[in-house]
Amino acid sequence: MPQKERVPPSPAPPPSDGERPAPNTLRTPATGAVARMLRSLRGLPEARSDSGPGSTGLAGWFKAETAPPTDITARFREVHQRVREDEPVLPDEAKRHLYLLVKGMLGDEVPGYLEDNQRRLEKRGLETREVAVDTEGRLLDNVEVVRDALLDAIHFRRTVVLVGHSKGGVEAMSTLALHPELRRHVRAVVALQAPFGGSVIANDLVTTPALRRLLDVTFPSLFQGDAASVEDLSYARRMAFVRQHPYPADIPTVALATSRLSRRSLMRPLCAYVHERYGWACDGMVNAVDAEVPGSRVVRLNDMDHAEAALTGVPGFSNYYPSDITETMVALALETPGGLQQR
Repeated sequence: MPQKERVPPSPAPPPSDGERPAPNTLRTPATGAVARMLRSLRGLPEARSDSGPGSTGLAGWFKAETAPPTDITARFREVHQRVREDEPVLPDEAKRHLYLLVKGMLGDEVPGYLEDNQRRLEKRGLETREVAVDTEGRLLDNVEVVRDALLDAIHFRRTVVLVGHSKGGVEAMSTLALHPELRRHVRAVVALQAPFGGSVIANDLVTTPALRRLLDVTFPSLFQGDAASVEDLSYARRMAFVRQHPYPADIPTVALATSRLSRRSLMRPLCAYVHERYGWACDGMVNAVDAEVPGSRVVRLNDMDHAEAALTGVPGFSNYYPSDITETMVALALETPGGLQQR
């Protein structure tokens, strides 16, 4: 990990329509093999009524079966503004925990993925570790990697805050669902755009025969990955897992659920596909409703795509800094009922 963080000037808050581009720097996820995979996703069926059922009726399937989340978006905006103004928001207890970061799908293939997030936490004096999951691997295999990381922390008598983006958030939560003996050692969970209920894009990929054949061929060859790892995020797989292993309600959890339909979003083609075919609000990979973890405190943003929480954005395209988002969400996860500790 780089030891020195570039500290950009704090941008002005975005307007309500979410179209103000923040002056972020440098990286885009559409590089190399990832760009080829994104181009292949253009083969998704056209948004026509005769395209078959696809994911129709599946978004938010778990809402009728699980505890509702609590909307803390207003609180998020308040704390996020303080973070942007470089005011302290983390409670004193924050430095007592170990922060385990879990990458999402293709995280190992994308330069800079979660680096800005991790640098900010370290700049605030927090100890972090990147969990060495296979970002193109199966969910249950990665659950064991997360479990081992938790056991290592427990060995050194550390309490843990789990921070997972996308599939990494699902793997973090799945570890606690499958291993109840670990829960008392976890102080909080931060789930950033995690497809708890499933990913509409993953679901359409694995349920469209032509695209499934393409996935089975290209995913191993481009990424040395297991195409079944994409199927792990389908609605059918998530339904089966969640119903058998419900997420525990006694772990403080904050979830980030986002969407963005903007010409300045790098994920626009996928957001537009989901919007035109189903009419759903999507961040380019996950429907906003499917990222709302049952029983959690949820932040709902309609001006953030799936890349913005994990990658420093391209000038003119991004509304948020990953570092600001992560610091805010960690502060909320550790927040006491009386509010953030003042210093």
